[in-house]
Amino acid sequence: MFGTSTTLSAYDRVIASENPFHHVESLVLRRTWIPLAAVALVLASTGLLAFRVEVPVLTVLAQIVFWFVFLASGFWLASKAYQRLLWRVSGRLAFSYFLIGVVPIPLVGALVLLVGWVLSGFFLGHLFRADLLTLVRQTVAAAAHASGEATTEEDSPFAFAHYAGGVRVAGDPRAPATWPEWLAVATRENQGKVPQFVTLPGGDSTLAAAVGAERPGSGTLAFVHRDVGELLRSRAGFWIGPLQSADDRESSRISVGSTELNFRAEPSSKQEMVELGHERRQFFLERSKGSRWLDSPFVRWVHRTPPSRDFATGADAEAGGSFVLAATLRMVGRPLASADTEFSEFVWVAFLALSVLLFVLYAVAELIALTLIFGLSRAVSRLYRATTQIAEGDFSVRIPVRRTDQVGALQQAFNTMAANLQDLVATAAQKELLDKELEIAREVQKSLLPQSLPTREALDLATLFEPSAAIGGDYFDILRWGDDHLAVVIADVSGHGLPTGLRMAMVKAALQILVEQCDDPTEILGRLDGVVRGEGGERFFVTATLGRLDFRRGKLELANAGHPPTYLLSGGTVREILLPGSPLGALRRNYGQATLDIADGDVLVWLSDGLVEASDPAGDPFGYDRIVDCLAGTTQSATEVRDRLLAAVAAHARGTAASDDRTLVVLRYTGSSTTATKA
Repeated sequence: MFGTSTTLSAYDRVIASENPFHHVESLVLRRTWIPLAAVALVLASTGLLAFRVEVPVLTVLAQIVFWFVFLASGFWLASKAYQRLLWRVSGRLAFSYFLIGVVPIPLVGALVLLVGWVLSGFFLGHLFRADLLTLVRQTVAAAAHASGEATTEEDSPFAFAHYAGGVRVAGDPRAPATWPEWLAVATRENQGKVPQFVTLPGGDSTLAAAVGAERPGSGTLAFVHRDVGELLRSRAGFWIGPLQSADDRESSRISVGSTELNFRAEPSSKQEMVELGHERRQFFLERSKGSRWLDSPFVRWVHRTPPSRDFATGADAEAGGSFVLAATLRMVGRPLASADTEFSEFVWVAFLALSVLLFVLYAVAELIALTLIFGLSRAVSRLYRATTQIAEGDFSVRIPVRRTDQVGALQQAFNTMAANLQDLVATAAQKELLDKELEIAREVQKSLLPQSLPTREALDLATLFEPSAAIGGDYFDILRWGDDHLAVVIADVSGHGLPTGLRMAMVKAALQILVEQCDDPTEILGRLDGVVRGEGGERFFVTATLGRLDFRRGKLELANAGHPPTYLLSGGTVREILLPGSPLGALRRNYGQATLDIADGDVLVWLSDGLVEASDPAGDPFGYDRIVDCLAGTTQSATEVRDRLLAAVAAHARGTAASDDRTLVVLRYTGSSTTATKA
């Protein structure tokens, strides 16, 4: 149960923070709904003021605020919708593909249609110009070959007039009464390459040409007496008609205050394409084969012509005329077809094959793009779900890696990260368990040390126990040894950590038993040596000093097993009691021993090698000589000696961490005094 609770504690610390994804979602909701509620409140209040309250100034201001807030909130909602749409990677990919792969298609299609429409218009204009020039050349030829009295045949599109002596002697009465020298000059110079439009007395515009004879003022004039548009569309195969002049359009008048604006109603292009005049509608109906798309006049063009001149005087009658050209797709395609049927079929088959190839390529590209988008969005969704599970504390989640690209490498890296996190959590749990166990062991070790020092005897005691690790190997104890004796022991078990602490507990338990059974310190060390040697497992050693103090007579019996010397402070001088001996558990079993007389005010100091070996940043140890120098001098209490020694060691170390346990026992013998202190 203890291990389970520790694991859960470590796990709780790993996921103690709030789930970041839930935090983001709640933050987005707060940032969206709170401003939206505020905007709705402002719109409602300003709307009431703007449309319900009849206070002029207040109403105008409220309307301004209302429409400003309305537009601003519209832009804000659009931006939020845009962000919401693009929050997911799949949405971003789909939107990017829509912009790159879908939007250009209708734009390109519209551009192709526009280009096709313009090219069709240019093509119609080219056909119109070709037929117009053909009619001009025919008019010139008709004027050149006419002889005698010019008459107009019913099936001939031309009317003639003959001039002699500068006046009309025969022909159509609509022709000028005098010889039109300007027309003859223009016909001779242009040679039928430029159309000459003239205005007949009735106002109709037509083509004319004049060819002069040898005598001045004599010659023949020919002009088209039928509708030019009708002649041209019968030749071209598509609709050709004069553009409606501005004078023929209906006028509209709009009054704005005291100002009147006159507008000429331009004919609607859509209306002209759908609601054609009777003649044009009849023209297209006669040539229709029942197809809505191929037989509807989608192609429209306007072609301007040179200015029309007055037939009698040659003066410019108007700025210039224009012809409306209208054709169906079938009419545009018919002239494009080759006279060679096989060649036309080859061209159309090649065109269709290329179109099918482009469509197949686009379909394949579309399929590849959709596959990439779906695969990438699915991989990102898996990574998102796995990351959410990690954030919720499930470190066992793994992503199946089937991709061999960068996304697959990212998934593999995620799996490695999740495995490392799982190991780290397990390690953290184990470490916490071990730390708790070490804490318990540390408390147990502290409980093995004397909890209360003797206070009834003529003694003054001060101690220090400072392990360098969680569990130290040093040990000291002060035990009652009979009625008039006191046992003082200090020991150092080799190694650190939990095994060393357990061995120290074993030494303490054995020592407490042996003190009650034996009176000789050397014999006790010998029996402890047997206990240490009898311990199974890895071999270890123990250095120890055991003192038996007769505090009634002032006698001290010392036995040493490889431990640092004992120091006797008497009358301001320091005596180093060095007793060579072998550690417990070593090959030899010889122990140093001595008996000392202790006077009132004398101080005994036992310490471990951690104080002697305390090093400064340069690695120089404190050493025995500095200990002797530090202990020298008069002393008033055991605490003073302890603190003076520890201050000297700290000053020497200058913050360097201890590498070994530090244990210190200071005993001041007060003789007949019955008071003692505990530091």
